[in-house]
Amino acid sequence: MTPDTTVSLAEIADTAAELAELRRSALDIVARAWSVDRSRALLEGPTPAFDDALWATIRGLGWPDVLVPESGGGAGGTLRELAVLTEVTGSVAAPLPLAATGAAAWSEGRRVDGVALVVAEPATLVGQTVSGTFDCVPYGAVATHLVVLAQADGGQVLGVVDLAGAGVQRTPVTPLDHGPAARIGLDRAPLEPIARGGEAVRRHREAVMRMRVAEVAEVVGVVAAANEAATEYAKVRVAFDRPIGAFQAIKHRLVDQRGAIEVGRALVNRAADACDHDQPDAEALVSLAAFWAIDALRAVPEGAMQVFGGIAYTWEHDAHVYLRRATTLIAALGSRAQHRRLVTDWLAGRG
Repeated sequence: MTPDTTVSLAEIADTAAELAELRRSALDIVARAWSVDRSRALLEGPTPAFDDALWATIRGLGWPDVLVPESGGGAGGTLRELAVLTEVTGSVAAPLPLAATGAAAWSEGRRVDGVALVVAEPATLVGQTVSGTFDCVPYGAVATHLVVLAQADGGQVLGVVDLAGAGVQRTPVTPLDHGPAARIGLDRAPLEPIARGGEAVRRHREAVMRMRVAEVAEVVGVVAAANEAATEYAKVRVAFDRPIGAFQAIKHRLVDQRGAIEVGRALVNRAADACDHDQPDAEALVSLAAFWAIDALRAVPEGAMQVFGGIAYTWEHDAHVYLRRATTLIAALGSRAQHRRLVTDWLAGRG
């Protein structure tokens, strides 16, 4: 083993230890601040499932600013760190716009107040204003500003739209998890430029990729918690004088689901590293992680409900909370066909 390899392995071990410590600390904080019971309670209220106090706590901890350089008031952290934080919040099905706000803060290069969102679809640039319609924006009803890529014959501009300003119309939309989604229409809304031309396109693309990675990590957190809860239930639920976890069909289902979760976590880490190091295959690796979430992880909460049996279909049980949250998050990841095409093209090029 060469010295360079030894240093490399030591760095990998140090990074793993730091992320493990971050995970432990974040889990402790989230466990004190939130629970799945509170997420379920939000579903019973007349307003969208969002807690201002919880978001204020997360903002106060600086989690949305992890990717912002220290010069911009952030932590100057890595995408893996943001992924750990979104996975942890996902483990209690906390309704937080952490992934989108973290990506938006990165694109702006500064700390952000309120709820900042990045939209993947382009809009139309008209002078110093922007127009466009975004049909279902997660957290759009509580967002304070939007990061938009605007296009015109003269080029592209990446900019920020103040959603409290002129030319903005929001119509509430109710997704499966009852989150504060909205249809957002922009009609010549003022645009504060961040970048122009090729730099605007690049920065928007990379912001969307970072958001996708963090969103998949959140899905991992949700489905891992659902599978863990089902596993614990299988240890204590008795049928025919044996715990149901002793039956082969249940045992294999839970193990297969755990395998899918670990693959998802590994794909998140690989995609996060590719984004942070600006690797040429970053976009394909992000699509691979998103495709895995859409194709494999979405089945985990459904499988957990089958382990729980009839009680999972009662309002008082947590299973439907995990299912609602995972389904809503996965729906926001984009088109399964588009991700599959990007991945297959990438794999064909490697051959």
